[in-house]
Amino acid sequence: MLWFLEKYDQLKKDYESYQKMAEEIIQKQNFKIIELDKKLDMLSLIVEISEYINKCLGSDDIIFMINDIMIGILGVTYSSIYLAENNILRLKSTNLKSTDHHYKIHDFNSNNCRLSTSLINSQTNISKNEATEIHSSIYMPIYLKDNLLGVIIVEHNIYEYLNDNHIKLLTALSNQLAICIENNRLYNKIKESSQIDDLTGLYNRNHFFSIVERNSRNTEKPYAIIMIDLDNFKRCNDTYGHQCGDIVLKKISDIIKCNLRKEDIVARYGGEEIIVCMYDVDKPSYVYYRMEHIRRIIEKTIIYYKNSQPSITVSMGISILKNNSENMEQVIRRADINLYKAKNSGKNKIIC
Repeated sequence: MLWFLEKYDQLKKDYESYQKMAEEIIQKQNFKIIELDKKLDMLSLIVEISEYINKCLGSDDIIFMINDIMIGILGVTYSSIYLAENNILRLKSTNLKSTDHHYKIHDFNSNNCRLSTSLINSQTNISKNEATEIHSSIYMPIYLKDNLLGVIIVEHNIYEYLNDNHIKLLTALSNQLAICIENNRLYNKIKESSQIDDLTGLYNRNHFFSIVERNSRNTEKPYAIIMIDLDNFKRCNDTYGHQCGDIVLKKISDIIKCNLRKEDIVARYGGEEIIVCMYDVDKPSYVYYRMEHIRRIIEKTIIYYKNSQPSITVSMGISILKNNSENMEQVIRRADINLYKAKNSGKNKIIC
């Protein structure tokens, strides 16, 4: 009988031991399942974000969208995005009033040193702005291969809010964001090349019309159209060659572009003709004096080509929108008529 009791106690102990071991294994498996679920959720989130951003390629708001996504998925108080331009990190989006405390950005711009991911938790306020409380932050560089594309900085007002798990998520996100940012850059580069005249660097005719038509729909402000034509350009080509003609046309285009307002639109209309649209103008005298200033600069400009110094002048025709019932074609037609009046009455002058 004693032998049976001892055997029973041993079996009971073995069962309890196996039960405990099984429970530990189940707990470990459950923990692994939870971790795998988290990774799966993270991957699904990354894929969704990547798809969403790629749908918006070419949008001017794509960086602001990425910044909002960072705030949303991480639950941070602040997010800032810097993009690299000519080896300088420039702030593109933030919801901070001041970014003076982004010392690593300032150091990079001063010393051009390699940036690495860093987690900062501080019981004292990191921000230099007393009205802004920041006690936790992550600097996450965005690299594509070895090329720095930008930096994401996420920050929170709670101490130790951000941790290694946030770094893991941001690291995975940054790889996708690098591809998205680069795709957006390439998209905009291709888009821009389709809008720019190769020789002059001005907008091409089609893009000019698309901008003016869009702006006309969105504003009722009056605008002026100026048609500009290089005088005796054919003679310049015949005398000095087409390479010289190209240099002349580019130089004149640069002069016109540099002496207009930022909001003015200038394009190569065709051949040696250039078209300008000036918004928010209702007095012909204002447009005239602006263009007269440009005409005089061109008249005094000496262009050097090999052993020659070809001089060039321009004629201009100005037309201002009379009323909202007029369309752009009518305004351009009047400017064109005034241009031919200028050319037929001696050239190197402006008619409006």
